[in-house]
Amino acid sequence: MEPVIIVGGGLGGLILAALLEKAGLVYTVLERSAVTKMPLEGGGVIALTTQIQPLLQQLGFLSALEDLSKPVEQITVLDHSQEDGAHAKPVPLGRINFSFARERHGYYNRVISRPELYNFLVDQIPGEKIQLGKQVSHVERDDEAATCICTDGSKYRGIIIGADGAYSAVRLSLYKDLKEQGLLPTSDYKPMWYRSKALVGMTRPLDPERFGVFGKQAYFSDVKVLVSRGDTPFTLWCVPMSGNRMCWTLEYPLGTGTSGEKEEEAPEVEDLSYDAKSVQGLCSAFRSFPSPYEGVLIGELLDAAPPNTIFSLPREEASVSTWTAGSIALMGDATHKALPHFGQSMVQAGWDAVHLANVLYAHSRHRSGMESPQDALAKYAAQRHASARFAVWASHMFGLLLTRQDWIGNAVRAVVVRYAPQQMVAWLGDWMNRSRPQASFLPSPMPMGVV
Repeated sequence: MEPVIIVGGGLGGLILAALLEKAGLVYTVLERSAVTKMPLEGGGVIALTTQIQPLLQQLGFLSALEDLSKPVEQITVLDHSQEDGAHAKPVPLGRINFSFARERHGYYNRVISRPELYNFLVDQIPGEKIQLGKQVSHVERDDEAATCICTDGSKYRGIIIGADGAYSAVRLSLYKDLKEQGLLPTSDYKPMWYRSKALVGMTRPLDPERFGVFGKQAYFSDVKVLVSRGDTPFTLWCVPMSGNRMCWTLEYPLGTGTSGEKEEEAPEVEDLSYDAKSVQGLCSAFRSFPSPYEGVLIGELLDAAPPNTIFSLPREEASVSTWTAGSIALMGDATHKALPHFGQSMVQAGWDAVHLANVLYAHSRHRSGMESPQDALAKYAAQRHASARFAVWASHMFGLLLTRQDWIGNAVRAVVVRYAPQQMVAWLGDWMNRSRPQASFLPSPMPMGVV
């Protein structure tokens, strides 16, 4: 079988590499970064939901990741009206309780810092199979295979998997070629877009006496979401992590006012520059507002982050129709860039990876209908396209629930958070866990949970 060239050593690409390693297939990971590990200071939060944990257990990773992560029991939503003054005390709206997850679905939902998850996955891949400093210039394809050409002149031929994120160089090159041939649907001409940006950071270890969420009895992570309404609208997520650290995300709409309806197109190429002054200016605009914790202003959380570890990121959204062409396939954010709500970024990337690994393994065994890489990749796209598109929509709607600033948003939040019966939340969890794909070539983990 042709070697598999995974372009992009992000979370999705590394999960795919780990699966191919277990399957005994030949692969190489091309990563544009010159270093393999992320610094542990800073970084955002990743949700390891009950949907993805069976796959992590099957890979033999779950026990170690449980030691690095923290289980989530509930999300507490608070409302803050700036009309009552910047320092007005936030008012609790209610809680969304997930304590049923372990009994019903076999696992707790968990949270882990992105650097710790990334570094753990890197350690599972043999070092010689990750090629660093490989920035993709373009891709080419013929009837037999595809070739990836890097900016340093190196070439890699085989089955190419574009796992290189929302600003995928593989997708950009492939779509340019398809468009010139008249083979690209007009729906895929549209660029990514975003209506909000977010400041993302993680604190150093905090004082448990000041932050009770880190007390001796705080086994669970009590996630708090503060929705602040007014002339400077924002939504602040605070997620207690292991080691008494706090991951936080402050999301704010584009433009001014409370509608949050302004929309901007994302550029074709990602802006990787870091503008410390711009970030500092954004932080100054929010630091005097209250946090979800009594007596703690947002500025205290900002100041607890190590220098130069707070980032301003656009909240892009997109879902494309063209996932494959010849021996090239796209996965993860390269095909379905969702908002990070419900933990869908990790879930969908993991599911892409396991579906790809399954069809590539079947192709390596020359199974019926999988004789060519094109057949295998086409089956992967057919399996994943509809559910991934739905995940983008669902995460967008959940984001609106927690960020929409007008009276409709206020009313919906109040009704859902205060009055939605616990059984309805449990049923939603059951529906989300109705399908949890696993690797066909590995032993299935022991069934857990009652649903």
